[in-house]
Amino acid sequence: MNFEGEKGIEVAGIEIPDHILTRIGWLLPLLTVVFSMLAHALSGNARAIPFFISEADYPGLQRWIFTTGFAISGMIMCIISYRFQHLFQSAEKSKLTRISFFSGLTTGIGLTVLAFVNMYDALLLHCIFAIVIFSGGLIWGTSTHLLFEAAKPLGKQLRRIGLAMAAFGLITMNVVLMIFIGLHRDELSITGASVNLLDTIQSAINYAAPAEYILFLGLIVTLVAFELDLKS
Repeated sequence: MNFEGEKGIEVAGIEIPDHILTRIGWLLPLLTVVFSMLAHALSGNARAIPFFISEADYPGLQRWIFTTGFAISGMIMCIISYRFQHLFQSAEKSKLTRISFFSGLTTGIGLTVLAFVNMYDALLLHCIFAIVIFSGGLIWGTSTHLLFEAAKPLGKQLRRIGLAMAAFGLITMNVVLMIFIGLHRDELSITGASVNLLDTIQSAINYAAPAEYILFLGLIVTLVAFELDLKS
């Protein structure tokens, strides 16, 4: 394998251009979320609707989709981050390039680990990695956006929209959950299993889950914008 090709990476003698690699980077997690959540909802195992994306990591077909899709997506994210560092290695903004690389690498590794750490068996660890992924993804998207100075207006505008969506979703999701937990601390302290906890905070999830969807879609839009710039 060659990760330092002029226009992309080479795998078994086959060249994968950077824009195709980036397309895989947003299309695979999008399909993973759509199909795992759909399988979870149709299986009858969903507690309520709406539910968090990670609730689709439930035993059965949905878990296979969730784990496989996100494990591969995380590795692809690491490769994309390396490729972007390679593309901008001679840029004047070396500090920004390093921030982009390490935040992208952290996001990719975190996503791969998250694929195997489900919220039903390890809720605290799962939440930690989820925060790392969403925050790291936002930092990566913002820092890499600033590196694409020569990008066309469409790509820049799409990224601004995507990053604004991601920031709004991240803030809204966390504020809703923090307010609810603050108001129901005593009730939550006696809650046992993860499923019972999720049932208890469902009134907050009704708002936090859609915010998570907006956050996720914002990051997807950001990646789509990078693909457009790389393609052109």
